[in-house]
Amino acid sequence: MTAESRSAAATRLEAMGYIPVWIGEVEDTEAFAPAEASRVRIAPGEITVFTRQLAGLLRAGVPILKALATIRDQAVHPALQSLIGGIFAEVRDGRMFSESLRRHPRLFPELYVNMVRAGESAGALDEVLMRLAEARENDEELRGKVMGALAYPAFVLGMGFVSVFVILTFFLPRIMNLFQGMGQALPWPTRAVMAVSGFFAVYWGWLVAGGGLVVLAGVRFFRRERGRLVVDGLLLKLPLIGKFIRDTDIVRFARTLALLVRAGIPVERALTLGGNTLSNRKLRRGMRVVVDETVRQGATVAGGLKRQQEWPAFVTSMVAVGEESGRLDEVLLEVAAFYQRELDRGLKLITTLLEPVLILLVGLVVGFIIFAMLLPIFQIGQGLR
Repeated sequence: MTAESRSAAATRLEAMGYIPVWIGEVEDTEAFAPAEASRVRIAPGEITVFTRQLAGLLRAGVPILKALATIRDQAVHPALQSLIGGIFAEVRDGRMFSESLRRHPRLFPELYVNMVRAGESAGALDEVLMRLAEARENDEELRGKVMGALAYPAFVLGMGFVSVFVILTFFLPRIMNLFQGMGQALPWPTRAVMAVSGFFAVYWGWLVAGGGLVVLAGVRFFRRERGRLVVDGLLLKLPLIGKFIRDTDIVRFARTLALLVRAGIPVERALTLGGNTLSNRKLRRGMRVVVDETVRQGATVAGGLKRQQEWPAFVTSMVAVGEESGRLDEVLLEVAAFYQRELDRGLKLITTLLEPVLILLVGLVVGFIIFAMLLPIFQIGQGLR
C-alpha cells in the first residue's frame, strides 16, 4: 500500500483488521501485485464488456467508484467480480484507476493502460473507454473472421492427412497379401502404393516419433525471436498467405494508431504501442526501426514507413497525406477500412476456393490409392475373358 511512513502503514493495516508482522519500504510498488492477479482466468471478451459498461456509466454521470461497485455487483464470473473488487478497493484508497489496471498486465496490456491514463489526464475517461471497447470489439471480430476462415481448411487438411496415413499403414498391408500370389507383374501405380504402404507399415512408429521431434524442434525454433523473425519473413513472401497476414496486421495497426493519436498520446509512444499489436515479427521489427531512425530524429512517419519494403505504398502515401493535413487519425481509419474490405474479400475467396480445393486434393489422393488397389483386379478379370 501507499503510506507516508511505516507507522502510518501499520495503523491502516490494523484498521483493516490485519496484524502486520513485517513492514518494509520498496521502490517499485507495482512489482508487488496481488497474488490473485496472476491466477485470474478471465476471457478477453469479458474485459471488453467491462470496458463498455464502465464507459456507459461514466458517460451517464455516475462516479467511478459507484460505477465500479455497480459492475462488480452485477458480474456473474467470480474471477471478474474479484478483479473489479480489487480495483474498486485500490481506487477507493486513492490510487489512480490506470495504476490499478497496471497491476494486471495480462488482462490490461500497456496499450489499454496508456489509453486510460490519457483519458484521466484529459478528463475524458468515458470517451476513451468507449473507444477502447469499440477497438477491442473490432479486433475480436477480425480475429474471429480469420480463425473462422482458416479453421475448416485446416481441419480438412489434417483429417485428410490422418486418413491417408491410417489407410497406408494399417489397411493396405492386409490387402497386399492378395497380390503376392499373382503370376503377372503388377501395374506401376499398384507397385508405388504398395512400396509406400510397406515402408509406412514397418517404420510407422519411427515416422510418428520423428514427426513429433520435428514439430517440437519447430515450435522451439519458432518461440525464439530469431526463429520467429525468419519464419514471419518467409510467410510475408508467400503469394496469397503473405498478403493475408500483412493486411490483417495493417488493419489492427492502423486502428490502434488512430485510437492513440486521437487520445493525444505522442506519436513516438503511439508508434511503439501500435507496433506491439503487430503479430508478424518482421513488421514489428520494421516499426521499431521507424521509431528509432526516423521519428526520434525528427523525420516523418511516412518517411520511415517508406523505407520499409514490407509496407505498401498506399499506406505510406495515406500517412503522408494525414501528416500534412493534420488529420492522421482520420486517414488511418480510412486505411483500416480499405484493408478491412480487402481482407473481407480475401476471406471470402479463401472460404469459397480453398475448401473445395483441399477436399478435391484429399479426394484425389484417396482415389489414387483405391484405383491402384483395384487396377490388378481389373487386369485379372480381363485375363479370364
